[in-house]
Amino acid sequence: MIDLDCGSARGCAFVTGVLLHLTLFRVGEWDLATTKLLVSFCALQLVTFTSLAYLLPEQYSAYGAVFSTVLVSALCLVSGMTISILAYRAFFHRLNKFPGPFVARLSNLYPTALSARKLHLYEEVQRLHKQYGDFVRLGPSELSISHPKAISAIHSAQSPCTKGPWYNVLHPMVSLQLCRDRQDHARRRKIWDRGFSSKALRDYEPRVANYTNQLLAHILEHAGKPMNVTDWFNFYSFDVMGDLAFGKSFGMLEGGVKHYFMSSLHADMTNIGLFSHMLWLFPLFKATPVLNYEHKRFWKFVNAQVEERRKMKPDRPDVFYWLLEEHESKRRTRQEELDLIGDAYLIVVAGSDTTAASLTCLFFELTLNKRCQRELQKEVDEYFTTTDVPDPSSLSKLKYLDAVINESLRLHPPVPSGVQRMTPPEGIRIDDTFIPGESIVQIPVHTVQRDERNFVRPDDFIPERWTTRTDLIRNPSVFIPFSVGPYACIGKQLGLMEIRYVVAQIVHSYDVELAPGQSPEAFLEGKRDTFTLALGPLELVFHPRVTR
Repeated sequence: MIDLDCGSARGCAFVTGVLLHLTLFRVGEWDLATTKLLVSFCALQLVTFTSLAYLLPEQYSAYGAVFSTVLVSALCLVSGMTISILAYRAFFHRLNKFPGPFVARLSNLYPTALSARKLHLYEEVQRLHKQYGDFVRLGPSELSISHPKAISAIHSAQSPCTKGPWYNVLHPMVSLQLCRDRQDHARRRKIWDRGFSSKALRDYEPRVANYTNQLLAHILEHAGKPMNVTDWFNFYSFDVMGDLAFGKSFGMLEGGVKHYFMSSLHADMTNIGLFSHMLWLFPLFKATPVLNYEHKRFWKFVNAQVEERRKMKPDRPDVFYWLLEEHESKRRTRQEELDLIGDAYLIVVAGSDTTAASLTCLFFELTLNKRCQRELQKEVDEYFTTTDVPDPSSLSKLKYLDAVINESLRLHPPVPSGVQRMTPPEGIRIDDTFIPGESIVQIPVHTVQRDERNFVRPDDFIPERWTTRTDLIRNPSVFIPFSVGPYACIGKQLGLMEIRYVVAQIVHSYDVELAPGQSPEAFLEGKRDTFTLALGPLELVFHPRVTR
């Protein structure tokens, strides 16, 4: 008869857990394997239980002992692995020389908890940098770096750093943004470049103008009344990008109602903001019935839009036209079909959330800084004395308009926490500090763009720092609202075109102020870090200008 009460078996299980961590799980990336590991672990326990039960005499009462033994052994294995992980991270990890809260060494629950407070992770990280300096250990294998020289070392074309594991968030889909292989990214970006060339942007001008006119018509209809511009700027940007991705708008400017795509996307982005430091949860979420219902429904909708767009023969090219042309010209694999869907999703998301947030924050700052609003109106009024219909080329030459846009993007970057990178195996050096290999690094854009080493009076809205007061800029290289290097935002010029169109025409026609009851503090409190910047309501009143 087999002795089930065996302490040596438990000890063996404990040691096995330690060895699994030290020899296997300590190396490489395991976020995508969560479901497989969990299923394999459960299957192993079932096999162990069945094997022991079969070897026992046929006594029904022994099954409880078998179950107890298997359960205790499993707990010992998990305990050994957990204790090994915590001890390694706390005392032996390659990043232990970097300062930061001790609990951050142990688990990514720490940055997740910071984010869960108010989704103000960018402010929490800024506070940590003020306390600990330029290099802060934010997680077991993650550093937040605010050193001014870090941008070139991490994001330049010459940087050996690669995209980190966060970019597996939509696996198995790999959009251009999520492509981690540098050569494959460069190949795919050449296709995207055709959709954002100067000629292509000129083709998009009538569409942008059309949706801008729809937005202006709504503002005129509600002139003198409170208006939630957060919603309406979202309607505008989503309708534009829906047209350029799927060949049709979402109809939000016409109906004034949030479309399913926008509402579902914002809910999804909130989850990404909350759990971006615990990516191993996403495979579990996607594989769990009931929990994955909305996820499946959303992607079924996106797939349907892509299929509908593929059947269209538009009379004028949109962004998706260039991607589809390349896709249809070759033999397609299952992965390429998935990537096409991911790219369609990327067109809408990257071009809508960022533009809407930028417009909202810009007008928020103009309402608080009436002098700047009047100065901008002066420039725009002069522009419209010689121009009846604005166009992107001439609008791009308005220096104060661009200064206002830049200053708003500096104070309210569209991706406030920055983007993730991973150091090469040999590590990198930033000034006098060596960063070990295969470490996750991130430059907090909100922090560096509000650092007094880089900007004089960093928390003040001063557009003149980009025109006549360049002495207020100490380090222009840290201004990276669209990122830099080979992975910089490909839609930057399209986004600026939309912003210039809207801002110039609104300030030409209206004086803008906060609505009664809308406090600046409430708006700032409503900002959310969901990878891209998400915003709460901003109620503004647009008063028609009597004299111009």
